[in-house]
Amino acid sequence: MAKAPTSFLLLVCFSFGVFSLELETTLPPSSFLSTHAHPPHHHHHHRHNHHSNVHAKPPTHYSHTTTHAPPKPLIYPFRIPEPIVPPMYAAFGGQVFKKSCKHAGENNLIGATRLPGAVVKVECSISSTTAYHTGTTDGSGVLYIESQCIRPEPVKLGKCKALLVSAPNGLRPSNYKGGIEGATFRPKMRIKGGQFFLFTTGPLAFEPKCPE
Repeated sequence: MAKAPTSFLLLVCFSFGVFSLELETTLPPSSFLSTHAHPPHHHHHHRHNHHSNVHAKPPTHYSHTTTHAPPKPLIYPFRIPEPIVPPMYAAFGGQVFKKSCKHAGENNLIGATRLPGAVVKVECSISSTTAYHTGTTDGSGVLYIESQCIRPEPVKLGKCKALLVSAPNGLRPSNYKGGIEGATFRPKMRIKGGQFFLFTTGPLAFEPKCPE
């Protein structure tokens, strides 16, 4: 009865020795060492880190800041200012003639000639005041007066008139076209970039001095 356990132990030891011998012959020492020196999970972690370093995507917060649209500016309602229009004043023009001796005293200008140096007054009744300007005709008998205080509105309403004052050689005014009673003005056009509105009157005339 005592020999059976001994034989069994010898058989087990012999089998373990054969198994160990097979392991040593089938597995090279380097494979055995690498398997135990570097556990699979550690080696796998190393490969994973290498892969993440090469193909890693930018951080989420960095991508968010670069693609985030800037805030829209606040738009407040506003009114477009009206253009500033400079004030416009009145200017007065006309022509003055000297009648011919053949038609002196008549209500026409047949044979009349232009009269330089004739003095004409422009008189305007505005509210309770009276504004007036005087001007002298040029070498062509043309009258031109600019006013810095009379606006076009009173002239359009007929509150301004032209009156003959005097002429060279003591010529007497004629009432042709209202030269004595007061000649009315007609609107003509804007001049000087819209700074003035020109009104014209006449033509006006003085009586000639004729030999007796």
